[in-house]
Amino acid sequence: MPNDNMVKPTDRIHTQQADALKRNAEIVAELGAPGESIEEVRAHADAARAVWNEGGPEMAVNEARTIPGPFRDVPVQFYRPSADGSLPVFVYLHGGGFRIGSPLSNDRQLREIAAAWGGAVVSADYLHVPEHTFPDPVDEIVAVVEWLAENAGDWGLDTDRIAIGGASAGASIALGTAITLRDKGRSDLLKAVASLYGVLDYNLESDSMKELGGGDFMLTDEYITMVYDGYVPDAADRSDPRAFAAKVDPTGLPPIFIAAAELDPIRDDSLTFAATLKAAKHFFVLEVYPGMLHAFFGYSGVVDEAKRLVNDAATFLGRALGQGQGGHGGQGQGRA
Repeated sequence: MPNDNMVKPTDRIHTQQADALKRNAEIVAELGAPGESIEEVRAHADAARAVWNEGGPEMAVNEARTIPGPFRDVPVQFYRPSADGSLPVFVYLHGGGFRIGSPLSNDRQLREIAAAWGGAVVSADYLHVPEHTFPDPVDEIVAVVEWLAENAGDWGLDTDRIAIGGASAGASIALGTAITLRDKGRSDLLKAVASLYGVLDYNLESDSMKELGGGDFMLTDEYITMVYDGYVPDAADRSDPRAFAAKVDPTGLPPIFIAAAELDPIRDDSLTFAATLKAAKHFFVLEVYPGMLHAFFGYSGVVDEAKRLVNDAATFLGRALGQGQGGHGGQGQGRA
């Protein structure tokens, strides 16, 4: 007979995480059906995120700008917690399955990081599926970083103190950018990389996928397969570390912060990546956030572990790039 005392995986979901997911479902329902076109789907997702981005710290500068790229002028949101001084900068790439999301997807969280750290944030858009696939988004963000390295002084930024990072799909593109720059002999442009529950390994048979991919933890294995194959349709490219960084030779890459959600089907992507870095004696920080699901970062207004991730990211950026004006570097403690 079944043991009624057995702890089910769903019992490990933190109550704050569960409440946030319930509220998000209510927000989505209140917005109504998104429509069928990809543009309508994206607008619907942006509207839901706008609710979660209410509140949070004010910035001295919070502006939509563009940066020239190889395909278009790239939309970015530029945050400065203080108007004066030459600030280090964190280039952030949103999540969204390579298909949806915008520079404002994590507006509140990026303002929180900028306020805690004291540095500037450039939240950059990138080319999306289905209009573009790998490696176009990586190539676009490489151009963004190169432009910042040459021109960001005009924005009051320290071009010698640039980091990059992202959440989920954005983490894949951030690491692909760092790897591309290294391979071009320009590894000096980046001082740090951050991966928040990143898409890092083309592994559909990991322990976390088998345990958590059935549908109770947001992402299903069918959805993940669709996302991975949509971004990298050519099977020959799926071993390219610019697309899936978990098994990269990290020589020449900067220090790396890895955040993973305990109850995320792709959690083991991050753990595999950390094991690769550890074996290579490459500096990294790994944090696994208990009771959290994929995309929990976006609920920092109501979820304590998301607030901790904000502070952990600020701490890492402060250590890697130095403090900006008035930042305290966060309060979280990382572990290598």
